[in-house]
Amino acid sequence: MKKKIAAVFIVVCMCIGMSACADSPEKNSDASSTEESSGDGETEAADGKYKIGFSQCVMNHPFRIAMVDSFKEVVGDYDDIESVVVEGNGDVQTEITNIESLIQQNCDAIVVSSLSGTSIYPAYKEVHDAGIPLIIAASGCATEEEDAYNYYDSFVSTDEVEMGIAAAQCANDLLEGKGNVVMIRGVVESTNSMNRYVGWNQEIPNYPGIKVIAEQSAEWLRLTANEVMANILQANDDIDLVYCENDEMALGALEAIRDADREDEMVIVSMDGQQDACEEIQNGGAFKVTITNNSDMKEAVSAAYAMAQGDSIDKRIILPYEIVTEDNVKDYIDKNY
Repeated sequence: MKKKIAAVFIVVCMCIGMSACADSPEKNSDASSTEESSGDGETEAADGKYKIGFSQCVMNHPFRIAMVDSFKEVVGDYDDIESVVVEGNGDVQTEITNIESLIQQNCDAIVVSSLSGTSIYPAYKEVHDAGIPLIIAASGCATEEEDAYNYYDSFVSTDEVEMGIAAAQCANDLLEGKGNVVMIRGVVESTNSMNRYVGWNQEIPNYPGIKVIAEQSAEWLRLTANEVMANILQANDDIDLVYCENDEMALGALEAIRDADREDEMVIVSMDGQQDACEEIQNGGAFKVTITNNSDMKEAVSAAYAMAQGDSIDKRIILPYEIVTEDNVKDYIDKNY
């Protein structure tokens, strides 16, 4: 009998001890106070902080890499922001899946930079339907006539129509009002390319002596632009200027021009303002102008942070651009991506 009583006593003590452990969550409260990433990339937000997600379309381009680097640097200045960065590998379905993941992670605001045109709009709607503020940064943006215009809260970017206008003006200045132009475009369905194209075509009729004799897409890529320009050079003996919608394509085109030993025949106008483009301008060859595209994410993060706190922001936030030439390129060397 004494042995039975002792056994019962031990069991009761064990149950009491187990119950006490189960009822003491404060012992593990610190486990959820820091950001934790699982193998599938999901992130648990820390208490008392705003979680801001950033969906970048691709990371094989200097401008897109610079945006992510800037985003990380800027959010690091906030004590109450946790960030989640995802990358779409240039595939719209991956982008959509990434954005859905940010929604599931209960982000307080989401920043998206996409080159997928209208194909990404369903993901924008999902963010809107989830009640999460959406900021579009340097990417596709719906116009007021489209339903998707109502899905985002702010569009933060340089004015790429104005950049296209500036490119046409630079071309006119370099050609002194007369010459044959080759245009190399990015992904033509992307808003970035369309806006730059609209700006160029809005301004170029003011210079009737300038003729676009060839126009082709190189999908923003250096190697593709090299191949495109090589074919255009074979088909055209009289080219005075090459206008590229970004520096990567301009650098690929320049290589093809040099391979054909025709650099002294033409000049190049481009966009983005990346480091190696500035170096080419400084070297004094065919590359004459690049128009900077602003990769600074300070305004985008500030907008996301304000929206996460319930504040209102402007629907359109315009970032400045600058024109880099031989006269001022020294001010941009080693300051760009």
